[in-house]
Amino acid sequence: MSEKSKAAFNDYAEPEAASAAPPPFAQAVQGGPTPVFRSRFASITRNALDRIRLIHFSEAEMAAIHEVVRTNWERGIDKVYPGEESREIKLKGYAWDYDFNGKEEAILLMLHLLEALYNMGWMLYSPIEVTKRVSTKDALVFRQQSHVPPHCEWISISFHGGDKLKILNHPPPDLSAEVIATFITDIQKHEVTPGRTKIKFKKFPWGPSGYDDVESQLKLLALLEVVEQHGFTLYARTTARYSDETSESNVLVFRRRRDWVPGTPLYH
Repeated sequence: MSEKSKAAFNDYAEPEAASAAPPPFAQAVQGGPTPVFRSRFASITRNALDRIRLIHFSEAEMAAIHEVVRTNWERGIDKVYPGEESREIKLKGYAWDYDFNGKEEAILLMLHLLEALYNMGWMLYSPIEVTKRVSTKDALVFRQQSHVPPHCEWISISFHGGDKLKILNHPPPDLSAEVIATFITDIQKHEVTPGRTKIKFKKFPWGPSGYDDVESQLKLLALLEVVEQHGFTLYARTTARYSDETSESNVLVFRRRRDWVPGTPLYH
């Protein structure tokens, strides 16, 4: 071997592998751009005595909500006022005016709106109303979920006139029976039909005065315990603000997963 060949041989270095092993997954993720997460919010407000305002929904979503209102408000829609990022629906008749016995059609309309939005992936975030205007009955803020929520059954429980309680939207017969049995000594009369359960209490447990506050709260807690034993969890509370405290309306909306099995725990 010549001197030149020996030098070339001694200077030879093993080449690096043509394709190095890829970095670990965690290292690769850390080195890449951080994904940006962004929440999307929208709201529904009930205004005056006959208005529903949809704010920050897409056109397709507002069209779907419009159809829910049209289907579930028997008197129909009077007018629609489009805005840049909103839409106001004016109902025929006065859906939100005060009714001493509770306006069932209006309660069911709100229940079906909540149910439809839930099925569209819009989950209730919180009731948030900052204007304190009497004309704004309530304002519900929704947050859009990326996953499809499980199918549920829905009922509402409302309190009226200081002494009345209603369970609407076809409550299960065993639930209605247990609610009545729980309060039987405090009930003046009750009425059960396939679509609703109506209870009139002795005295005025939901009134602003004249009844022990502790007893009122104990009744509420007992009611919630019975409802949860039947698989229903509280989803929303809607209110309607009026000019005097005796006219306030409180409605609780509950949901139960369709695959719920009696005796299994509930997750909120």
